[in-house]
Amino acid sequence: MTYLLGKASVEDFKAWKSAFERFDSFRTDHGQQGYQVFQSVDDPTEIVVLFEWADDEDPRAFFASEEMRERLAEAGVKGRPEMTELEFIDQRSAQHPSA
Repeated sequence: MTYLLGKASVEDFKAWKSAFERFDSFRTDHGQQGYQVFQSVDDPTEIVVLFEWADDEDPRAFFASEEMRERLAEAGVKGRPEMTELEFIDQRSAQHPSA
């Protein structure tokens, strides 16, 4: 599984979230397998999304596509999101303690 961390500024969080949910099947059709959405407590227009992506798909190429750039603009994303591909190493939490 590939992970992609996306960070962006949005015009309006509620409008962005509605569009994000509306475009879920579009992302799923191109390899998205899951996501977690975070919002800055200091600035509600700053969002971070951790995407889980299929290994056989390239999430950075998908987000750079013209189709996706149009959807990002429609959702109110300001500028170009910062995207970082990540490799999962470990996890620890009360819900998922390490082995």
